[in-house]
Amino acid sequence: MAAAKTARAAKSATEAFEQVTTASSDAVRENFDRGLAALSEASAFGKQNVEAWVASAAAAQKGIEAISARSVAFSKQAVESHVAAAKSLLTSKSVQEFVEKQNDYAKASFEAYVAELTSFSDLVSGVAKETLQPINERFNAVGQLMQASAAR
Repeated sequence: MAAAKTARAAKSATEAFEQVTTASSDAVRENFDRGLAALSEASAFGKQNVEAWVASAAAAQKGIEAISARSVAFSKQAVESHVAAAKSLLTSKSVQEFVEKQNDYAKASFEAYVAELTSFSDLVSGVAKETLQPINERFNAVGQLMQASAAR
């Protein structure tokens, strides 16, 4: 009888140990799988961040090329305009004609400068928006990720 009680106690203890071991093993496996999924998600998120920075740098490079080309074109046009104005001024037959040509040239130059400045400002603004768009999208993704984490 004492042996039977001991056998039952041993069997009961063994079953309890197996249940605890199984539950513990399942919990470890579940936590490991969750951790692996989180690591994979973090890796993918990091990759998307790098891709956003690369896209931003490419947009910046393209924009700087456009800005440089625009600046060179305007400078070339301005020099040509100055040369043409100087030639025109040299053909003046009177002081009055010289002053009128100079005033016309000054007015036209100022208007061209203001128009170019406005257009150039729009170009720079567009380049800035295109350059920052991928980074802004990643900041939005971080915000969404934080909201999702807070909701858990």
